Amino acid sequence: MSTTELEVKLELDKESVSRLPEKEALRRMSLGHPARKKLQSTYYDTAAHRLRDEAASLRIRWDGRNWVQTLKYGTRVEHGVSNPVEIECVLQAPQLELDRIDDPDIKPWLSSVLSEGPLEPVFETDIDRDIHLLRCDDIGTVELAIDKGAVRNPEGSADINEVELELKSGLPFALLTVSELLFDGERITASTVSKAERGYALSRPPGDAAIGGVHAHRPVLDADWPAGKAFKTIGRSAAGQVLDNWILLSHSDDSEVPHQLRIGLRRLRVCLKVFQSYLTSKDLQRLAREARDMGRIVGDLRNTDVLFEDIAQPAIEALGTDKNHRAMLKHLDKNRQRLRRQVRKSLGTKRWTHFKLNCMLFEQALDRAFLGAATPPPDESVRTASARELERMWHKVQKKGRNFADHSIEQRHELRKTLKSMRYTSEHFLQLYPGEDPGLFFSKLKQLQNVFGYLNDVAIAEELEAAISKDLPRRKDLRHSMGEIVAWHRDRSDKAMQKADRRWNKLMQTEKFWRT
Repeated sequence: MSTTELEVKLELDKESVSRLPEKEALRRMSLGHPARKKLQSTYYDTAAHRLRDEAASLRIRWDGRNWVQTLKYGTRVEHGVSNPVEIECVLQAPQLELDRIDDPDIKPWLSSVLSEGPLEPVFETDIDRDIHLLRCDDIGTVELAIDKGAVRNPEGSADINEVELELKSGLPFALLTVSELLFDGERITASTVSKAERGYALSRPPGDAAIGGVHAHRPVLDADWPAGKAFKTIGRSAAGQVLDNWILLSHSDDSEVPHQLRIGLRRLRVCLKVFQSYLTSKDLQRLAREARDMGRIVGDLRNTDVLFEDIAQPAIEALGTDKNHRAMLKHLDKNRQRLRRQVRKSLGTKRWTHFKLNCMLFEQALDRAFLGAATPPPDESVRTASARELERMWHKVQKKGRNFADHSIEQRHELRKTLKSMRYTSEHFLQLYPGEDPGLFFSKLKQLQNVFGYLNDVAIAEELEAAISKDLPRRKDLRHSMGEIVAWHRDRSDKAMQKADRRWNKLMQTEKFWRT
C-alpha cells in the first residue's frame, strides 16, 4: 500500500531534545503516554547508488515487533519539509521481498534500477525513538518522533539528534501550530537531509562549498488562478530564498549571500503586504514584522559590504592606492567581518524560531490565515487582484517621487524602497499580461531603481565620512582617504541625479502594462 506523508524535520541540540518531554505544551496536547521504540534499519542500494540518485530509499527496519520493508520516493528534504510517497509491507524475515512492491507506477521504474546491478546493504541506522501522538485544538493530529542515535557504515558514523512531526489527520496547518507551541523558546535548524542522505554522506567525499547566494526562483503563474493560490506560490518562492541564504550565511563569507537574503526578505514582505490588502491576518502581520526586523539586521551587513566593494574599491582603483587608502580598506574590511560575526550570532538565536517555522511551512501559514479571517477574501483571479495592487503601488511611487531632486537623504531612501517594492511586484505579475511589451515598464523601473541605489550608497559613504571625523579624530589617514573617496563619487552622483531625472520622465511616459 502506498501513502503520501507530510513531515517536518528539525535538528536540535542535545539539551533541547532532552527538554522536549518536559514541555507543558507537549503534555497538554498528548494523547496518552509516549511509545518508546528501538529502531534498527538497514538501507539498500545498487553499487552506483541509483536509488539515491532517484531521490528514493529502500530499507528493512526492525521496529521491536516486526520486520518492515519500506520504499520511499520523493525523499528530498526541502527547507525542513518532506513529502515522500511510502510503500511498506511486513516481512517474515529480514530479507528483501521486492515482488511485494506491486504499485503499477513503481514496478517499471524499480525494474530499471535493478537492471543496473543487485541491491546490497549500504549503511545502518540505530535509533532510540520516543513517539508522542498529539492533538491540537481539534484542527489535527500530529505524531512527534524524538530520535536519538547514529548512522553507520564501515567507513564511519554520525550522531542523529532530531525530531520529526508527521501529520496523521486533520488540516495540514496543524503541523505549523503544533511546531510553534512545542519549539517556542528553542533554537531550531531546518533539516536539509533525510536519515538516508545522512547515511550516503558517510561514503561521499565532501563537496565544494557553495559559491554565491541563492537567487530568486521565478514561479510560473496562470492569469486564471485564484489570487490566493498565486500569493501562496510567490510567497513560497520568497520564503525558500530566505531559508537557503540564511543557511549559507552561517558559514559563507561571500557578500552575495547577505545580499540575496535581503532580497528574499524584501520579496517576502512585498508578498505579505500584497496579501494583506486581500486578507487581514494578525499572524501574517507578525510574519511581516519579523521579516522587516531581520531585513534591518542583514541590511547593516549588506551596507558594509557595499561600502567596501562598490564604494571604496572602485574609487581607490581610479585614484591610485597609497598608504591612506590601504588603511581605509583594512578598516572597512575589519568592520564588515566583525559585523558578519554579529549577524551570524543574532540570526542563530531562538528569537527567530517562529519566523523560521512559518517560512518552512509558508503555505500552511496562509491556509491558517484564510481559515481564521473574520471576513472571507474576495473570490477573484490573480490578474484582477494584481492589477489593483499594481495601480495602488504606482500611485505611491508617483507621490513619493514628486520633486525628488529636492528630497532629503531619508526621503530619497524611502523612494528607493518604494521603487524596489514596485519592482518585485511587477517582476512576478508581468507574465499575466501578454501585451506588446510588458517588460518595457519593468526595464525602465529597474534602471531608475539602480540609479537611486547608487545615490543611496554614496549617501552612506558621506555618513561614514562624518562618523570617522567625529569618532576617530586622530586617524588622519582614514579621514584623508574617505574624503577623496566621497569626492570621487560625489562628482558621479551629480551626473547620476541628472540621469535619474531623465529616467523618471521616461518611466512616467511608459505604458503601464497592467492597464491593458
